[in-house]
Amino acid sequence: MRLLLQLLVAYICVDQFLSRGFHGIPGRYCSVRTPTCCPNRDDECTAAIQRDHLCYCDMFCDRSPHGGRYCSVRTPTCCPNRDDECTAAIQRDHLCYCDMFCDRSPHGGNDCCPDFEATCRGRGKHESDECISDGIRYNEGDSIEQNCRSWWSARNYSFFWGRSLDEGLKYRLGTLFPEQSVQNMNEIVIKPRDLPEEFDVREKYVCRFYRLNESLKTITILRWPGLIHEVRDQGDCGSSWAVSTTTISSDRLSIISDGRINATISPQQLLSCNQHRQRGCEGGYLDRAWWYIRKLGVVDEECYPYESGQTREPGECRIPKRSYKDGNKITCPSGSELDSTVYKMTPPYRVSSREEDIMTEMITNGPVQATFLVHEDFFMYSSGVYRHTELAKKKGESFTGRGYHAVRLLGWGVDHSTGRDIPYWLAANSWGREWGEDGLFRILRGVDHCQIESFVISAWGRGSKRRRHFKMRKMRRRFHKL
Repeated sequence: MRLLLQLLVAYICVDQFLSRGFHGIPGRYCSVRTPTCCPNRDDECTAAIQRDHLCYCDMFCDRSPHGGRYCSVRTPTCCPNRDDECTAAIQRDHLCYCDMFCDRSPHGGNDCCPDFEATCRGRGKHESDECISDGIRYNEGDSIEQNCRSWWSARNYSFFWGRSLDEGLKYRLGTLFPEQSVQNMNEIVIKPRDLPEEFDVREKYVCRFYRLNESLKTITILRWPGLIHEVRDQGDCGSSWAVSTTTISSDRLSIISDGRINATISPQQLLSCNQHRQRGCEGGYLDRAWWYIRKLGVVDEECYPYESGQTREPGECRIPKRSYKDGNKITCPSGSELDSTVYKMTPPYRVSSREEDIMTEMITNGPVQATFLVHEDFFMYSSGVYRHTELAKKKGESFTGRGYHAVRLLGWGVDHSTGRDIPYWLAANSWGREWGEDGLFRILRGVDHCQIESFVISAWGRGSKRRRHFKMRKMRRRFHKL
């Protein structure tokens, strides 16, 4: 980026002093060329200013690779008296000066660096509230999509228009924080193992394993192709407690049956029928949702379609307990002529908050259910690795809010796009595929950010032997980092 010393007027080139003792020339440069100015960066958009030196008339000429830091980043920062070696590179092969002689000129000009007054004379504010993104400088108050002080970008979603923050917290979340007795659940013991840097339950990964008297083998494994269900849209109903529970159940049943059971279990039945100490579209407890599936079972989506996202009401239960009289079959409230199978799960188990345990559970048995604390900025997430910001607090308490939400964790990885290694969890939200990264989001991993690692649970399909796929046999098999 190129920053010249003084911008005279609009469309007038900067008057640079390229040699000591130069007293200036008449100030018509950009105004006498054709075209006068050039959009974007154009290294041919120049005007002769002194001998074989040029100044520039393009819209890139006032940008600097240092964001306006010249004297402040050299050693020493400033020089007393006149010192022709006390310089900083400012543009191409040109220099500006940081000595106490640079602002003396017969015509009132100077060849000082832009930050000379702030750095060397202590006048004004040198560090401005600005950020630079993709080579463009933004001042305080400017609005841009990319938050260059974070690792994620935001988006103004049209399906949130007309909704207040309170409505979003009430109808787009919907998980009540577990009671103390539930928080005291014993955590399962997970045997540690080597883990890859990246993993996604929906995709293939590379596995290395050993055999006796043989060299290292490497194979590519399709983990659970076609067995992980699509992102749901809970609509305007605080039903994440029901949607995440039934989607996890659908995934786990498909995995444990090797695809023989690939049903999409109905969240509507949980909303309408699991009402004991639950709040329907205003939230529910995960443990009570799992209790219902374990004791009574739930039909599939085709049998009991989801409607609460449009009505904001849980609706009347259309499968009362007395309907459970024919074993594992039940008449569908949708009017289907076929009876539906009732699907059940085992009691839920809790995974510890250690990231290695959560990762091992996912790579062994499939997706897990996580409860985390949603803040106001999460609604605007578009892409990248989410980390909560405090920007809304500057606007007042009415712009802030938070509530608990339940989602599926599908994997993990490390983001290298910002020049830093940022570990993340890959999660499926329940706000449709137009939100976030095709309905998914990534969130900071390993530090319990927004309590994402505090309460992680899952369950096996009823009747399963709780088997663990790819179990280590005599420590011969190891997972290889992708």
